[in-house]
Amino acid sequence: MTGMLDLAEFSSRWRAFVPRWVAASDEERTRLVAEAMAHGLPAVEEGEAGEAPDRDAVLAAEVAVIRASGEFDEFGYMWHNPDLRWHLCTGPEQAIHFAERGWHEMRHPSPGFDLWHYTNAHLDPEDDEVNPVVHHALEGRRHGLATLPEVQELPAPTAPEGTPRRVCLFAAFDVDGIVDPTVVSYLADLSRFADIYYLADCELEDGELDKIAPYTKGAWAIRHGRYDFGSYSMLATDLVGWDVIDQYDEMMLANDSCWLVQPLDTVFAKMDATACDWWGLQATYEDFGIKDYEALGRPLSLDDVEEQMRQQDLWRYSDFIHVGSYFLVYRRRVLQDPEFRRRLETVAKQRDKTAIILKYEIGFSRHLILGGFHLATFVDGILPYHPVYRASAFDLMAEGFPLLKRQFLYENPFSAPDLRLWKQRVLEHVPDADVDAMESNLRRIAPAWSLHRSFAIRSGPDGTAVLPEPLGSETFPDEDRWVPSFDHWWGFPVDPRTGLLSGAVRAVFDAVRDDPSVKKIVLEGSRPLDVSGQNVVRIATESPPGQMYGLRMGTIFTTVGPRSDVNHPLSPRHHRFLQLGRATGLASPDVGLDGSGDTWGLRDASALELDDALTRVVVVSGTPGAEAAARLPRLDDDGVWALGSPRIDLLVADEGDLAPAHRGELDRLRRVLAGRRLVVVEPWDTTLDLDALVAWASAHPDVAVAVRPGTGTGASLPEPLLDLSDETLVSDPAKTPLPVHPETAWRSADVLVSGSAADLADWAVLGRPAVSIVTDERARDAGLPLRSTGVRDLGPALDAALEAGPDDAYVSWGRGLHSASDGHAAERVVLALKATYLPVDEWLAEEASAGAD
Repeated sequence: MTGMLDLAEFSSRWRAFVPRWVAASDEERTRLVAEAMAHGLPAVEEGEAGEAPDRDAVLAAEVAVIRASGEFDEFGYMWHNPDLRWHLCTGPEQAIHFAERGWHEMRHPSPGFDLWHYTNAHLDPEDDEVNPVVHHALEGRRHGLATLPEVQELPAPTAPEGTPRRVCLFAAFDVDGIVDPTVVSYLADLSRFADIYYLADCELEDGELDKIAPYTKGAWAIRHGRYDFGSYSMLATDLVGWDVIDQYDEMMLANDSCWLVQPLDTVFAKMDATACDWWGLQATYEDFGIKDYEALGRPLSLDDVEEQMRQQDLWRYSDFIHVGSYFLVYRRRVLQDPEFRRRLETVAKQRDKTAIILKYEIGFSRHLILGGFHLATFVDGILPYHPVYRASAFDLMAEGFPLLKRQFLYENPFSAPDLRLWKQRVLEHVPDADVDAMESNLRRIAPAWSLHRSFAIRSGPDGTAVLPEPLGSETFPDEDRWVPSFDHWWGFPVDPRTGLLSGAVRAVFDAVRDDPSVKKIVLEGSRPLDVSGQNVVRIATESPPGQMYGLRMGTIFTTVGPRSDVNHPLSPRHHRFLQLGRATGLASPDVGLDGSGDTWGLRDASALELDDALTRVVVVSGTPGAEAAARLPRLDDDGVWALGSPRIDLLVADEGDLAPAHRGELDRLRRVLAGRRLVVVEPWDTTLDLDALVAWASAHPDVAVAVRPGTGTGASLPEPLLDLSDETLVSDPAKTPLPVHPETAWRSADVLVSGSAADLADWAVLGRPAVSIVTDERARDAGLPLRSTGVRDLGPALDAALEAGPDDAYVSWGRGLHSASDGHAAERVVLALKATYLPVDEWLAEEASAGAD
């Protein structure tokens, strides 16, 4: 066996392997993977190395390797990740999720594979491009690389003799670039127990560091974007240095996420007398909640949990004990551990804050506990999950707990009631606490809407928390005036006619799905959706959180219209409603829903006028669309964006360029069709003659007829018609069942029967035959060159369409309306929208540089 490949060579060979695998037949693919697992990736042949393969191709190859590796337990992955809302345990979707997102989220493929251990021990912890399971399957297994950390035993620790010399690495951040008075008072007290080195992950105003000069040995303000652990890493490695840290008995990590409510004497007196290798203020454990605590009648023993953690193989890092990094102390035996130092030195920028918690807060805890380093905490035992984010935070003060988490008050993650009385609760336990300074800091930093929501939770008569009701129509406008909206918060409402995230809105979502700079709020109706990506929030529109997210969205994409798509009185003064559903200037019949995809009805004239009046920007695909958009009453001065229709992107894109969810749905629809041709019927408000349609479908067994029910169909469809609203027709059995997305059905269809001139214009881009059941009046208004067919005459019209093919005049008409639609409209919408709030020249230069890299 040859020596193990270094990471660069492995990556090079993998990039060359993927195109070979993609081009192979299914049988050949299996052979290629098996040979690579047995003998390693083949060397790169001359001329083979080039551009990195398409991400979807890489993902597909990774899934094949992962499923063949024997390391991935599909059932276990589903069972131990209930938050993913899967229902069945069959199919490859678990492996797809793992390859695409799961391994980044520290969701293990099986309890015998610790992803972060393998990355730290055998890969590059500062680079997350190589999937650890893929590397182990193709390289690491043959060389005996361990997939689990070794559990070690160390001699029992002893308590310090006398008062230990202590160095503190203090991480800070302030949105306004100041050192807050609460931080100054915290550092003043902390300096009595440690030599403090301070680093702010932001730019500070001139003179701000002078405020803390009496209490610090060194202080810097350097923007690095790696959160608190990034500051700890920079201080230990670059700014302070291990040579200085080695002069101390203990190293402390602390940050400014808390207020000091009482002096630290009690804490250090207790912990200086405690035998341990490292300690924190408190530890928490996700599997121990309020009900568990009430059933047990006492806190969990920290020693028992620590021993359990040493024996437990994990499915998720979130299942491990969690010691908050806002106040940690490491003693000499830990500081002399080379792996501890290496991990602190290699802290890297992460995709989000959750990754920081999993890899570093929990990752350090797991390394130390499995390494035999004994943990102690100031709070005796383990209280119900995250006690510092519950009402128990106030009770802890009576026992000398010195800190109050600011985030607890404004995020209130467990809906603790009556937090509006927080100052009173603090003063009950610490009468001289400077609650006014804390309140000033809270009002300056906390998002107003979060604070409003948190303080609105009250105790009911029975003592349970009563959450605020949704805002009413009278109070909503007031909230909209004072709650800030943000340019990079984009709202993606479902299509109110289907309850699905589809069409042009879905195309734009897919374009920024993995863009962490855009916060994507998917506004759901009554049907939960399965959409994922970076910085994505899924929320029910008609809920208090949905309202609060809605208030913060700077841009909201619409299909029908602002009020039809988002049933909240959001003002166009504070939110940009960007219309994506009228690119050709044609609108579908005025059929609207209640916003949930459940109840059909007709929009009245006042609803139409309101939607038009609220719209500020319209994306159009040609001159007719631009002319129609220009007639809207309150359009922005530059409110006509001739960028093409993003919906067309979903229709004409190469299948390999579609998002995995779309490709999977297409595959499942093809299995349903089983080689038959497909006719899609979308009647809108036209009443179908179902008997005639059933008779034609029965006489043509080689053709599947699929109907999307509207106001013109009954409650159920008779066989052999397929119901496109049937959630079981093509749904992924491992995910939330959903109806067939319109664009999926269209991509597979041979003929479209439609009662919408706008849809017929979109369909024409594909160059396939269509049958119009649009009324004569609407057809004339739209300039539709197809003869309208009566519903009783659909049979002959379908025979003609399937035999004769598309009408040239019709195809030319539709493509003329879509002259700007080339399959890349969504990308242009994203660029245009970002250009409205980013420094365009700098941003484009940065994009070009990133592309060159």
